[in-house]
Amino acid sequence: MNQAAVDYKSLGLKAGIEIHQQLDTKEKLFCSCPTTVRDDKADVVVKRRLRAAAGETGEMDVAAAYEQLRGKHFVYNAYGDTTCDVELDEEPIHGLNSEALQIALQVALLLKAKPVDRIQVMRKTVVDGSNTSGFQRTALVAMNGKIAVDGRAVGISSVCVEEESAKIVERAADCDVYNLSRLGIPLVEVATAADMKTPEQVKEVAEYIGMVLRSTGKVKRGLGTIRQDVNVSIREGARVEIKGAQELRLIPKLVEYEALRQKGLAEVAAELRNRKASVGKTVDVTKALENCASDVILSVTVKGGAVLAAKLAGFKGLVGKHFLPEGHPVVRLGKELSGYARAYAGVGGVVHSDELPKYGITAEYVEEINHKLGCGSNDAFIIVAAEKGTAESGMSAALDRARQAIKGVPSEVRKANDDGTTTFLRPMPGSARMYPETDVPLVAPQLGGITLPRLLIEKAADYQKLGLSPDLAKSIVRSEYAELFEGLVSKCPSLNPAYIADTLMSFAKEMAILGVSAEAAAAVSDDSLRQVFAAVNSGKLAKESVVAALADAAKTGKLDLSRHGIMSDAELEKELKAIVAANKSLPFNALVGKAMERLRGKAPGQKIVEKLKTMTK
Repeated sequence: MNQAAVDYKSLGLKAGIEIHQQLDTKEKLFCSCPTTVRDDKADVVVKRRLRAAAGETGEMDVAAAYEQLRGKHFVYNAYGDTTCDVELDEEPIHGLNSEALQIALQVALLLKAKPVDRIQVMRKTVVDGSNTSGFQRTALVAMNGKIAVDGRAVGISSVCVEEESAKIVERAADCDVYNLSRLGIPLVEVATAADMKTPEQVKEVAEYIGMVLRSTGKVKRGLGTIRQDVNVSIREGARVEIKGAQELRLIPKLVEYEALRQKGLAEVAAELRNRKASVGKTVDVTKALENCASDVILSVTVKGGAVLAAKLAGFKGLVGKHFLPEGHPVVRLGKELSGYARAYAGVGGVVHSDELPKYGITAEYVEEINHKLGCGSNDAFIIVAAEKGTAESGMSAALDRARQAIKGVPSEVRKANDDGTTTFLRPMPGSARMYPETDVPLVAPQLGGITLPRLLIEKAADYQKLGLSPDLAKSIVRSEYAELFEGLVSKCPSLNPAYIADTLMSFAKEMAILGVSAEAAAAVSDDSLRQVFAAVNSGKLAKESVVAALADAAKTGKLDLSRHGIMSDAELEKELKAIVAANKSLPFNALVGKAMERLRGKAPGQKIVEKLKTMTK
């Protein structure tokens, strides 16, 4: 969809973003274990169940209660060198990692946020299994910051430091498996105000904050080290938090689709109220469908399961109404009902009358169900088929969601999907989930020793002054080679800085053509790169031989520049004279091509051209 076709101003779109970035510290946030994530066979395996408890307010958080209702147990993989009894929740935490706190304070100052007077570690109830203790520890570091992105002011609501959750390994209906080596890695969380008014602005702000985080030089890099949660609402909708947007490119689509989902739900709600819609009771229709040839039905009835149905008075045509334009992913109320039934009860989904006849449920069976439920011409119905207890729970959840549909858009937490759509994850948590951590004292932030680095966008501007294009400057400053690039520019004055940057950004891809794996290319040391560029700078190695020399080093484990050294002037002249003598009839450009083909990497191209000019005068 063309974003220009959506009038976000008339929708009243408001969006904010929360960015969670792993910090590159030696130790975890509350113990001395290293911050290395392992994925091999565990040394210890622990099985647990978690239960929700009342928070400081005396109330149980609605999201925690939801997770407990699912009735799952959890299996944790632990490792002797990266986990300890703190991760297993068998001993109290050791104290707040001062290195992580200083990085978080540095980030806060870069975002113009005001540090708090005292830092209080809080417990945030989380019983989805991602924390063995049943809560995640987090601490507010600073508030009320402000940044400017493309001339627009964006508020920074908070900067927090918190512990990373355990890494999910496998999910099943009754059990989730987690890897504890990731649990406790320090995170900095940056939350903005809901100041973004278009999907593209959300992406731009996320990109800017990511740049600020990388400017510290103290954050981890790679897949899974940074995550974005997007908060979206429209005027007729409600705040919805979208979890797990890992790729920047996906953010505009997530915001766009969510805005249109809420618009569609708001329109459906208005029409349902106009029709005086209502939700009926659950009716067992197993007997009525016992001869139905539908695989959906048969897969349940052959195992003694139940088929339940319920009337949705006034819902006809609205359960199956698509909220996105044709050609886009399917987003409709029917999927919302299925999402709730699946999340709360684990059923495969919900079948609704707006999509029937289908799935082997013929028009005759549709009519029979309509008759059994007493449906009129403006009514719809839904079907849930599963083991009886599961079917009852699934139907109850789906009907609750149908009742919400009459009221409007529910505030909830949803999971980001790869196609830009979202799936119901859990209810929106509230303040009841927070209470103080009693195992560590308050901490007074120390600002005296904090120095602020230059932002990467400022460095990129400097690189452009060296002759790099804007795109190349942006690429090198965001890469792992930025510091190496600056050193090479200083120590190799005869080399064009743009050549150095372009080579650093492209050598790995060029090595792949020579049969070097991505892993081997990534293992090329900075020292090897310094030696290669120094040799080119001093005239001992041709630019054309750089990739070949690095490829040999990657394959053999040793950099041997003597194998790729350039010819002496006498050797070069001898070779060129032979080429000229054998190709007297060729024009000059063709002669240069012949020489380059034969002597590539053995002499600088410019020197080859200059000597040929002298020889052919």
